[in-house]
Amino acid sequence: MEWDNVGLQIGDATKKVSSVLVTLTVTREIVRKAIASEVDLIITHHPVIFKPLRQIRTDSPEGTLLAALLKHDLAVYVAHTNLDQAALGLNHWLAKEIGLEDARVLIPALDRDHGLGRIGRIAPRSLGEFATQLEALWDSSVKIVGDGNQTISKVAVVGGSGGNFVHQAKSAGADVLVTGDVSYHDAIDARNLGLAVLDPGHFATEKVVAQGVGKYLQDRFDGDMQILQDTSIDPFSF
Repeated sequence: MEWDNVGLQIGDATKKVSSVLVTLTVTREIVRKAIASEVDLIITHHPVIFKPLRQIRTDSPEGTLLAALLKHDLAVYVAHTNLDQAALGLNHWLAKEIGLEDARVLIPALDRDHGLGRIGRIAPRSLGEFATQLEALWDSSVKIVGDGNQTISKVAVVGGSGGNFVHQAKSAGADVLVTGDVSYHDAIDARNLGLAVLDPGHFATEKVVAQGVGKYLQDRFDGDMQILQDTSIDPFSF
């Protein structure tokens, strides 16, 4: 997406790579692990540099992180909204995780195979039962908008922050939208639309990135490259 910042953010594009660490967010813990594991490249979902930098101060958390990456020659590649919209990317993996059948793109981009979110069907069950299943699947508390006893079968899912897509989910015929970072106003809109919402948090709906990208690389390099995976951390506890 045009507002995003993806691609190689730190490092030399001609550098030889033999080991990779795949993660959701580059934190200080991830940098320490990358240094200790002597990897050449970190692939992350969330950009390390998002807004233009006006200074790099090594007495700030961001500056310390960047300084450590440069000092240890750690390249960083970002796959963010490009991965969100990929035909076999984040939202495809999410749809598989929650068992959606006949899943299709919720908000098409270039064509019917590319775009944000997925919508498909599950065997009918109560909203509360589905919420409990997601809690077990992602080890995360789930906020609910709607009646826990209502029966749902058509599910929309958007990885990350997708509360602003309640209207698209309703228009597509979804009974429930599964996404993170749902705001108070998005929840009110969903309630007025008669759309149920399950919010397990941003981290829960994106942590599949490490496994998904890791497997993608392993399949293509067939053991010729060391691929490490670390989901990073959820800053929230429940």
